[in-house]
Amino acid sequence: MIDNNITTTVDLIQTSKSLIDELSFVSQNVLIYLPLIFFIFGLIGFIGNVFTYLQPQLRSNTSCIYLLCGSFIDISSLSINSFSSYLAWQFGFTLPWSTSSALCKLSLFLLVFLTHLAINFLCMAIIDRFAITCDHTSFIRRITQLRIVPWMIGLTVLTSGLSTLYAPINYDLSPAHICLSTQPMLTTMSSIVLIRLVPSITMITFVLLTYRNVLRSRGRVGDAVQQNRPNLRNQFIVTIFAQILVTICITIPWIIILLYSTFNSISTKTPVEVSIINFVLGLTSRFFYLNNVKAFYVTILTSRAFRKAFISGLNNLFRRYIRQQMNVSMVNPFTQTRNKN
Repeated sequence: MIDNNITTTVDLIQTSKSLIDELSFVSQNVLIYLPLIFFIFGLIGFIGNVFTYLQPQLRSNTSCIYLLCGSFIDISSLSINSFSSYLAWQFGFTLPWSTSSALCKLSLFLLVFLTHLAINFLCMAIIDRFAITCDHTSFIRRITQLRIVPWMIGLTVLTSGLSTLYAPINYDLSPAHICLSTQPMLTTMSSIVLIRLVPSITMITFVLLTYRNVLRSRGRVGDAVQQNRPNLRNQFIVTIFAQILVTICITIPWIIILLYSTFNSISTKTPVEVSIINFVLGLTSRFFYLNNVKAFYVTILTSRAFRKAFISGLNNLFRRYIRQQMNVSMVNPFTQTRNKN
């Protein structure tokens, strides 16, 4: 009986060690490539968004302006916060964030600020779509005017900066030259409430308000004729709804594991449980950067107007290229004839 217990204990220890080794292998040899993959797809999406939103039929759409600003923030966040970790692992190229307390605080501020700002520009896009569905006499409809957009962009940047001041306040450089939170519990709760919950609640609220306005407008006699024609306004509303849904689905797993790891002491966990928690936390943290990648791909799948503008832009580029080649082919024979004479 004792031998059986010893054998079972040895098997459990070996199984636990094997699981820990496997999770460590995946983290160090598989997950480390996610920042590179996300950066490649994010860069493609960024180029696609800039190319499409600057097309004549979309460049004056105020919602598209906010989404375009969000694309610039997305690629910046991927470059500074995500892709830099791959460069450090692959080539040993590290940013000097751990050389001083000021740079440590700056790095955490940029990490939280860029993440928050990207989500806030998405919030501004849905607020803009809500405003466009309001009555023409409503005061909030004024924010859809092009001359108001720079002020709204500045306000978005300002509020995002103020909401993320907790990061440089709560983080500092440790004696081991690592940026650590001086108040982990407060930092976690601030991050979840200010950066995750408040924007999510804001977006859901304005989504519901927009949906209510759309239902009201459909019931009006004056709008009945427009229902048989493609509506650019409604297409972008559907697209932004999809963006919000995907954002929430990506964010929820990260919030759950962060809350679990914060309120459950690791000292009471077994080595296997600690390894699983760290693995899932690292996995959800890396997949959180999908929020900076998804915009172009979600939009092109859900918006016919976006696809039409994207394809139209590509066709114009192709025609311009063919026209240039024809001009060159017409000029070259003429030049060659003159040279021979």
